[in-house]
Amino acid sequence: MQQAEITALFDKQAASYDDQWSKMAPINGALHLLTQAVFADLPRKAKLLCVGAGTGVEILYLAQKFPEWQFTAVEPSTAMLDVFRQRAEEQGISSRCVFHAGYLDSLPASEPFDAATAFLVSHFMQDRQVRSAFFHSIAERLRPAGVLISSDLTGDLAAA
Repeated sequence: MQQAEITALFDKQAASYDDQWSKMAPINGALHLLTQAVFADLPRKAKLLCVGAGTGVEILYLAQKFPEWQFTAVEPSTAMLDVFRQRAEEQGISSRCVFHAGYLDSLPASEPFDAATAFLVSHFMQDRQVRSAFFHSIAERLRPAGVLISSDLTGDLAAA
């Protein structure tokens, strides 16, 4: 899928996205527990980059577990980011968040991040070079020894 197609798809789904994917709750719960365990040794005031933040579910979870962390949410769908922004305000964490509508390549330079997540993002990148460039661009924004957690859905594309 091209970037414009992906953005349009998620803009249409934003209002009902979490309900639509509620059957994946066990997978999301496992990812959240794994993330909490892997990130447990990060600094008390860690900076986290969340690429493909969607409706902000993972940031909202982590913000409860790590009350001094700062988050940068990168999300190409303005509608999805708006859902997250509203939830962040409702939960009182919006002051700890940077909301970036766009892709990683348009995120302004900042201090390096302690860690990053990219959940259910890179499976949209079928071209190996595009996928490699995506992960390289995340790595460039991390501190030395920064941690990235990534997960994707996969399947036999030939059988589809």
